[in-house]
Amino acid sequence: MSRTAIRRAIMTAALVVPTALFAQKPTAQALFDKHAAAVGGMAAFRATMARTEVGTADITFASISAGYERKVGGGRMLMTIDVPGFGQVQQGFDGTIAWAMDPQSGASKMDAGMTADVLSSTSPTAGLWESGSYTSAEVLDAADFEGAKTWPVKIVSKSGRARTVYYDQATGLKIGEVIQQPSGEQKNLYSAYKRFGAISVATKVTQGTPNGDIVLNTTAVTFDAIDAAIFVLPAAVKSLP
Repeated sequence: MSRTAIRRAIMTAALVVPTALFAQKPTAQALFDKHAAAVGGMAAFRATMARTEVGTADITFASISAGYERKVGGGRMLMTIDVPGFGQVQQGFDGTIAWAMDPQSGASKMDAGMTADVLSSTSPTAGLWESGSYTSAEVLDAADFEGAKTWPVKIVSKSGRARTVYYDQATGLKIGEVIQQPSGEQKNLYSAYKRFGAISVATKVTQGTPNGDIVLNTTAVTFDAIDAAIFVLPAAVKSLP
Protein backbone atom coordinates (compact mmCIF):
# COMPACT_ATOMS: atom_id res chain seq x y z
CA MET A 1 0.00 0.00 0.00
CA SER A 2 1.35 3.42 -0.91
CA ARG A 3 2.01 6.15 1.65
CA THR A 4 -0.84 8.16 0.14
CA ALA A 5 -3.22 5.23 0.60
CA ILE A 6 -2.05 4.73 4.20
CA ARG A 7 -2.50 8.42 4.99
CA ARG A 8 -5.99 8.37 3.46
CA ALA A 9 -6.94 5.28 5.52
CA ILE A 10 -5.76 6.92 8.76
CA MET A 11 -7.70 10.12 8.01
CA THR A 12 -10.81 8.08 7.23
CA ALA A 13 -10.48 6.18 10.54
CA ALA A 14 -10.06 9.46 12.42
CA LEU A 15 -13.37 10.62 11.00
CA VAL A 16 -15.26 7.35 11.49
CA VAL A 17 -14.24 6.35 15.03
CA PRO A 18 -15.63 9.42 16.87
CA THR A 19 -18.88 9.05 14.95
CA ALA A 20 -19.15 5.40 15.99
CA LEU A 21 -18.47 6.28 19.62
CA PHE A 22 -21.02 9.05 19.53
CA ALA A 23 -23.64 6.64 18.17
CA GLN A 24 -23.17 4.47 21.27
CA LYS A 25 -24.04 7.32 23.62
CA PRO A 26 -27.55 6.81 25.03
CA THR A 27 -30.14 9.55 25.24
CA ALA A 28 -30.94 11.21 28.55
CA GLN A 29 -34.43 9.69 28.43
CA ALA A 30 -32.98 6.21 27.95
CA LEU A 31 -30.80 6.68 31.05
CA PHE A 32 -33.71 8.04 33.08
CA ASP A 33 -35.87 5.09 31.99
CA LYS A 34 -33.16 2.53 32.81
CA HIS A 35 -32.67 3.96 36.30
CA ALA A 36 -36.43 4.10 36.95
CA ALA A 37 -36.79 0.47 35.88
CA ALA A 38 -33.88 -0.57 38.12
CA VAL A 39 -35.54 0.92 41.21
CA GLY A 40 -39.04 -0.43 40.64
CA GLY A 41 -40.57 1.57 37.79
CA MET A 42 -42.16 4.98 37.48
CA ALA A 43 -45.66 3.66 38.21
CA ALA A 44 -44.55 2.18 41.54
CA PHE A 45 -43.12 5.53 42.65
CA ARG A 46 -46.22 7.44 41.55
CA ALA A 47 -48.25 5.16 43.82
CA THR A 48 -46.24 6.18 46.92
CA MET A 49 -48.35 9.18 47.86
CA ALA A 50 -46.91 9.28 51.40
CA ARG A 51 -43.48 8.15 52.54
CA THR A 52 -41.65 8.07 55.86
CA GLU A 53 -37.93 7.35 56.09
CA VAL A 54 -36.05 6.77 59.33
CA GLY A 55 -32.40 6.14 60.01
CA THR A 56 -29.24 7.85 61.20
CA ALA A 57 -27.35 10.94 60.12
CA ASP A 58 -23.62 10.55 60.70
CA ILE A 59 -21.94 13.95 60.88
CA THR A 60 -18.45 12.70 60.16
CA PHE A 61 -16.54 15.93 60.82
CA ALA A 62 -18.02 16.20 64.32
CA SER A 63 -18.00 12.46 65.14
CA ILE A 64 -21.75 12.62 65.83
CA SER A 65 -24.43 10.08 64.94
CA ALA A 66 -27.98 11.42 65.12
CA GLY A 67 -31.37 9.88 64.48
CA TYR A 68 -33.34 11.27 61.57
CA GLU A 69 -36.88 11.05 60.21
CA ARG A 70 -38.18 12.42 56.91
CA LYS A 71 -41.87 12.54 56.04
CA VAL A 72 -43.19 13.48 52.59
CA GLY A 73 -46.77 13.59 51.41
CA GLY A 74 -49.21 15.78 49.54
CA GLY A 75 -46.46 18.05 48.24
CA ARG A 76 -45.21 18.75 51.77
CA MET A 77 -42.18 17.65 53.75
CA LEU A 78 -40.72 17.58 57.25
CA MET A 79 -37.25 16.31 58.13
CA THR A 80 -36.06 16.16 61.72
CA ILE A 81 -32.55 15.28 62.93
CA ASP A 82 -32.08 14.84 66.68
CA VAL A 83 -28.48 15.79 67.42
CA PRO A 84 -27.22 14.68 70.86
CA GLY A 85 -26.20 17.62 73.02
CA PHE A 86 -27.49 20.14 70.49
CA GLY A 87 -31.18 19.53 69.88
CA GLN A 88 -33.46 19.21 66.87
CA VAL A 89 -32.45 20.40 63.42
CA GLN A 90 -35.49 20.67 61.15
CA GLN A 91 -36.33 21.46 57.55
CA GLY A 92 -39.88 21.67 56.33
CA PHE A 93 -42.23 22.69 53.55
CA ASP A 94 -45.95 23.30 53.99
CA GLY A 95 -46.68 23.47 50.28
CA THR A 96 -45.83 27.17 50.05
CA ILE A 97 -43.06 28.09 52.48
CA ALA A 98 -39.79 26.17 52.87
CA TRP A 99 -38.08 26.73 56.19
CA ALA A 100 -35.26 25.59 58.47
CA MET A 101 -34.79 25.75 62.22
CA ASP A 102 -32.18 24.74 64.79
CA PRO A 103 -31.35 25.69 68.40
CA GLN A 104 -28.35 27.83 67.41
CA SER A 105 -29.64 29.79 64.39
CA GLY A 106 -33.34 29.76 65.14
CA ALA A 107 -35.94 29.78 62.37
CA SER A 108 -35.47 31.01 58.81
CA LYS A 109 -37.28 30.90 55.48
CA MET A 110 -35.54 29.56 52.38
CA ASP A 111 -35.10 31.72 49.29
CA ALA A 112 -37.09 31.20 46.09
CA GLY A 113 -34.51 28.92 44.47
CA MET A 114 -34.21 26.60 47.45
CA THR A 115 -37.99 26.59 47.88
CA ALA A 116 -38.37 25.44 44.28
CA ASP A 117 -35.84 22.66 44.91
CA VAL A 118 -37.69 21.52 48.04
CA LEU A 119 -41.00 21.57 46.17
CA SER A 120 -39.59 19.32 43.43
CA SER A 121 -38.20 16.93 46.07
CA THR A 122 -41.72 16.31 47.43
CA SER A 123 -42.89 14.69 44.20
CA PRO A 124 -43.29 10.87 44.49
CA THR A 125 -41.03 10.58 41.42
CA ALA A 126 -38.38 13.05 42.63
CA GLY A 127 -34.95 12.08 41.33
CA LEU A 128 -36.34 10.00 38.46
CA TRP A 129 -36.54 13.06 36.19
CA GLU A 130 -40.04 12.54 34.96
CA SER A 131 -40.97 14.50 31.84
CA GLY A 132 -41.66 18.12 32.74
CA SER A 133 -39.48 18.12 35.88
CA TYR A 134 -36.47 19.71 34.14
CA THR A 135 -35.72 22.28 31.46
CA SER A 136 -32.74 20.56 29.81
CA ALA A 137 -30.77 17.31 29.96
CA GLU A 138 -27.53 16.63 28.07
CA VAL A 139 -25.62 13.34 28.11
CA LEU A 140 -21.89 14.00 28.47
CA ASP A 141 -19.01 11.75 27.44
CA ALA A 142 -18.58 8.51 29.39
CA ALA A 143 -16.60 9.03 32.60
CA ASP A 144 -15.20 7.16 35.59
CA PHE A 145 -16.96 8.20 38.81
CA GLU A 146 -16.17 6.71 42.21
CA GLY A 147 -14.61 3.67 40.53
CA ALA A 148 -17.52 2.97 38.17
CA LYS A 149 -17.98 3.47 34.44
CA THR A 150 -20.79 5.99 34.13
CA TRP A 151 -22.83 8.13 31.79
CA PRO A 152 -22.98 11.67 33.20
CA VAL A 153 -26.07 13.75 32.43
CA LYS A 154 -26.04 17.52 32.87
CA ILE A 155 -29.52 18.52 34.02
CA VAL A 156 -31.01 21.95 34.63
CA SER A 157 -34.05 21.69 36.89
CA LYS A 158 -37.11 23.88 36.63
CA SER A 159 -35.71 25.95 39.51
CA GLY A 160 -32.67 26.77 37.35
CA ARG A 161 -30.29 24.65 39.43
CA ALA A 162 -27.71 22.81 37.34
CA ARG A 163 -26.34 19.40 38.27
CA THR A 164 -24.46 16.51 36.72
CA VAL A 165 -25.95 13.12 37.56
CA TYR A 166 -23.84 9.96 37.14
CA TYR A 167 -25.51 6.69 36.06
CA ASP A 168 -23.70 3.37 36.35
CA GLN A 169 -23.36 1.97 32.82
CA ALA A 170 -23.82 -1.62 34.02
CA THR A 171 -26.76 -1.30 36.41
CA GLY A 172 -28.40 1.94 35.31
CA LEU A 173 -28.50 3.09 38.94
CA LYS A 174 -27.77 6.68 39.91
CA ILE A 175 -24.57 6.57 41.95
CA GLY A 176 -23.85 10.26 42.42
CA GLU A 177 -24.40 13.83 41.40
CA VAL A 178 -22.61 17.16 41.58
CA ILE A 179 -24.97 20.06 42.22
CA GLN A 180 -24.15 23.69 41.55
CA GLN A 181 -25.05 25.59 44.74
CA PRO A 182 -24.61 29.33 45.45
CA SER A 183 -21.81 28.38 47.86
CA GLY A 184 -20.11 26.10 45.31
CA GLU A 185 -20.34 22.50 44.15
CA GLN A 186 -22.03 19.90 46.35
CA LYS A 187 -21.18 16.25 45.70
CA ASN A 188 -23.66 13.55 46.75
CA LEU A 189 -23.10 9.78 46.53
CA TYR A 190 -25.84 7.12 46.42
CA SER A 191 -25.25 3.47 47.32
CA ALA A 192 -26.61 0.40 49.12
CA TYR A 193 -29.89 0.29 47.21
CA LYS A 194 -32.52 -1.81 49.00
CA ARG A 195 -36.11 -2.76 48.27
CA PHE A 196 -38.94 -1.42 50.41
CA GLY A 197 -42.30 -2.60 49.16
CA ALA A 198 -42.39 -2.09 45.39
CA ILE A 199 -39.49 0.37 45.17
CA SER A 200 -35.77 0.45 45.82
CA VAL A 201 -33.98 3.38 47.45
CA ALA A 202 -30.36 4.26 48.13
CA THR A 203 -30.06 3.55 51.84
CA LYS A 204 -26.69 5.30 52.05
CA VAL A 205 -26.49 8.91 50.87
CA THR A 206 -23.24 10.78 51.42
CA GLN A 207 -23.69 14.55 51.24
CA GLY A 208 -20.60 16.67 50.81
CA THR A 209 -20.50 19.95 52.76
CA PRO A 210 -17.78 22.62 53.15
CA ASN A 211 -17.06 21.18 56.61
CA GLY A 212 -17.09 17.50 55.65
CA ASP A 213 -19.46 14.68 54.84
CA ILE A 214 -22.87 13.96 56.30
CA VAL A 215 -23.93 10.34 55.72
CA LEU A 216 -27.63 9.46 55.82
CA ASN A 217 -28.23 5.76 56.49
CA THR A 218 -31.85 4.77 55.96
CA THR A 219 -33.00 1.75 57.96
CA ALA A 220 -36.74 1.74 57.19
CA VAL A 221 -39.17 3.19 54.66
CA THR A 222 -42.95 3.02 55.12
CA PHE A 223 -45.84 4.29 53.02
CA ASP A 224 -48.63 4.83 55.57
CA ALA A 225 -50.79 7.96 55.49
CA ILE A 226 -49.28 10.97 57.30
CA ASP A 227 -51.22 13.33 59.56
CA ALA A 228 -51.30 16.69 57.73
CA ALA A 229 -50.93 18.50 61.05
CA ILE A 230 -47.22 17.72 61.20
CA PHE A 231 -46.62 19.90 58.15
CA VAL A 232 -48.13 23.04 59.71
CA LEU A 233 -45.60 25.88 60.04
CA PRO A 234 -44.03 26.16 63.52
CA ALA A 235 -44.90 29.34 65.43
CA ALA A 236 -41.29 30.58 65.10
CA VAL A 237 -41.55 30.39 61.31
CA LYS A 238 -45.02 31.96 61.21
CA SER A 239 -43.71 35.00 63.09
CA LEU A 240 -41.04 35.70 60.46
CA PRO A 241 -41.69 38.51 57.93
